[in-house]
Amino acid sequence: MIKIQVEDTDGSKREISFQANPSSNLMEVLTEEKFDVPAICGGMAGCGTCHIAVLNNAEKLHTPDDDEEFMLDSLPNFQEGSRLSCQLPLTDALDGMEIKVLGDG
Repeated sequence: MIKIQVEDTDGSKREISFQANPSSNLMEVLTEEKFDVPAICGGMAGCGTCHIAVLNNAEKLHTPDDDEEFMLDSLPNFQEGSRLSCQLPLTDALDGMEIKVLGDG
């Protein structure tokens, strides 16, 4: 079981847990858990509404591909640790992470 700490856009925090499943992504879990993640493009790295900041252990994640980098560079609230949750598969690399939901701006 993977456990992460999530801070939503309103500042509320809670721990969530889920099973590893590389064919699913973090955006799907955040949406199911009712965090402020509209996911307008459906996980295609095209809208930025699933923008998060990875607050710890970011080095455990794969590097962003060109599509994710392009979208992140266009977001006004880009910061160190910024990632698109739709591009993060549900793998053990997420276990123990703390993230903050940022949205698209």
